[in-house]
Amino acid sequence: MKVLKFLDDHLEEIICVVVLAAMTAVIFIQIVLRLLSSKIHFSMAWTEEVGRYLFIYAVYVGAALATHKNAHQKVDLLPLFFGEKGKLVFRLISNIGVIVFAGVMTYYGWEVVENVAFLNVQKAPATRINMGWAYGGSALGMTLCTFRAIENIVLELKAWGKKKADVSAAGGEG
Repeated sequence: MKVLKFLDDHLEEIICVVVLAAMTAVIFIQIVLRLLSSKIHFSMAWTEEVGRYLFIYAVYVGAALATHKNAHQKVDLLPLFFGEKGKLVFRLISNIGVIVFAGVMTYYGWEVVENVAFLNVQKAPATRINMGWAYGGSALGMTLCTFRAIENIVLELKAWGKKKADVSAAGGEG
């Protein structure tokens, strides 16, 4: 259970760290090969391609990380004029908006992956990898965003229910 709790808390962070480290290594290799290419000719197209695909994964999984930490963009001014219940409503609306957007992106993202990976197989020009891997970054990230937004709503409602129960228990005793 500790492993599942750890993954629940840190899955997106782990993926982002691995992807960004790999992207840094690939770009470093590209720089070294470019410096050496004045003496010996090396093909560097694969490094640019792999770096781009890793960047796509970093962006979309990073969006899921932002959703997990409730750090996605939102307007904080309007909820200041409302009480705790109003703030809860705005947080719920924000997460519902993420679910709608990320849900649509998830659906069409996996549809694109299915199309380019299995139905009309496309290969990357330099590396010849299946383009389903490249397009999978957006589908994976948006799937995680959808899941995390649903999780945020559940946690918000549980916290609200607990807070309400604590207030009524304290009010009932006093």
